[in-house]
Amino acid sequence: MNPLQRLLSLSDKEKARLGIQATPAEIAQQPEMWRDTARRFADAAPKVRGLLAQIGLPGGPAEVVFSGAGTSDFVGKCVQGRVSTALGTRALAIPTTDIVTHPDFALPSDRPALMVSFARSGNSPESIAAVDAAETVNAQLRHLAVTCNEEGELARRMGSLGDRAHALVLHPKTNDRSLAMTSSFSSMVVAGLGLAYADRAEEYAELVDKMAAAGETMLEAMPAVAEKMAKRGPQRGCFLGSGAAYGAAVESHLKLQELTDGGIMCLCETFLGIRHGPRAAIHDDTLVVYFVSSEPYVRQYELDLIRSNREQGVGLAHVIIADKADGLSGLADEVVEFDPKGKLDLPDHMLSPVYTIAGQLLGLFASLERGLKPDAPSATGIIHRVVQGVTIYRREQSE
Repeated sequence: MNPLQRLLSLSDKEKARLGIQATPAEIAQQPEMWRDTARRFADAAPKVRGLLAQIGLPGGPAEVVFSGAGTSDFVGKCVQGRVSTALGTRALAIPTTDIVTHPDFALPSDRPALMVSFARSGNSPESIAAVDAAETVNAQLRHLAVTCNEEGELARRMGSLGDRAHALVLHPKTNDRSLAMTSSFSSMVVAGLGLAYADRAEEYAELVDKMAAAGETMLEAMPAVAEKMAKRGPQRGCFLGSGAAYGAAVESHLKLQELTDGGIMCLCETFLGIRHGPRAAIHDDTLVVYFVSSEPYVRQYELDLIRSNREQGVGLAHVIIADKADGLSGLADEVVEFDPKGKLDLPDHMLSPVYTIAGQLLGLFASLERGLKPDAPSATGIIHRVVQGVTIYRREQSE
């Protein structure tokens, strides 16, 4: 029984004492939720294709803007590259927090656009404010909301926009009860990737099924490594990824930081970007986690940095997450494989949810190691499941 399964097997009373009534189960349910999300997107695909057609996509001059706050923003970072190439347009992740304050900079005003809003609850103050602000900038805007809460304000707002909008509501179990978003994040990534396969439902379903199989392998292999790393007592964390995996690195750095109540401060970067200054933050107390590409060209750059870090002895410990361990032996303290026999052969753009399991598990076990309650790790109550304390102000239009 691996450490995650051990937590899941505890009595309800013991789970309540440790503050793990939600988080471990929500991490463990992800492959099941990914498959369910693929089915839901397939059902919604005609609506999605209709929205794209209204603005001339694929192939037209329209843009796609992925929006969300915090973890929901990082969803867009995981999917923007693949959606850009699939639709033949520019797709960008722009936080709702930027859209609320600077909508003129965030959205095009001279061409059609699809705004894809990601939100777990759909009740954060910026969720609706960003939609309203975007509407003032672009009269040719269409909306797709991906949310885990059918009763949320965002889902209801989509209903008020008629055929210019659609709400894709994910399985109720993805509406994570824990403070930290886990299955909500990864399931929204799966839904976002669906935009690249809106007219290829069968291919999309097959890819998501392979992704789920990789996730199941991660859930078997990673918990023991995560528990071991937590016991080493890192004070900092560094997550590295290239392309779509950078989105997973951003989300993972937040998960470890959030679930330890800031006790482990983290950074995230690309493999090439870390050399341009941020590498100075890797000290002797830093856990370094590498999300290694399956693409040989990209992997060359990544292995150069990994070898350099190893030779220079920087960091407390190093963990590599990769499809296969080929050529990685001796480069890290631990190498976790999610496709050791190479049967899945998943493209990089489908791997962010799989990589992110590593960050989630590291956060879970580091939280427990520090005596915190992972379901609600904020000892001071300064962070909440749904963001509080944000006042939305009326925006005066310039003449």
